[in-house]
Amino acid sequence: MAYNVEDFLAENVKPKNETKEVKIKGFKSPFIIKALTADEFNEMQKQATTSYINKKTHQRIQETDQGKLVDLMMAEAVIQPDLNNEKLQKSWGCIADPAGVLKKMLNAGQYADLGQSIQEISGFDIDSINNYVEQAKN
Repeated sequence: MAYNVEDFLAENVKPKNETKEVKIKGFKSPFIIKALTADEFNEMQKQATTSYINKKTHQRIQETDQGKLVDLMMAEAVIQPDLNNEKLQKSWGCIADPAGVLKKMLNAGQYADLGQSIQEISGFDIDSINNYVEQAKN
């Protein structure tokens, strides 16, 4: 099967700016989330990763703080409400902390559901992620 390079040119590919409304109980307006690009995800992964030298093996070790990565993803993907809005941050007592605002606004289940919606719209296969988690537990 032959392919046409034209099919892969930026102007011929579906735009990446996909959004989705997510209704959350207790809020009059829906949350609006956007799909994260691979570049955005990689940048967040870098921000959530620390490296150090193991003193015994002298090898560089990199560790990703999964909680921080999730917080960065959530804060970046939520476009409504504007988590950087000063009035919203003051209302929830989380100045200069967009992820903190979101955590205060939502209960744990709502936060997890919103996170799953963000992963789905961003192209992550939730079943595969859940399978990896189960495998890691065993």
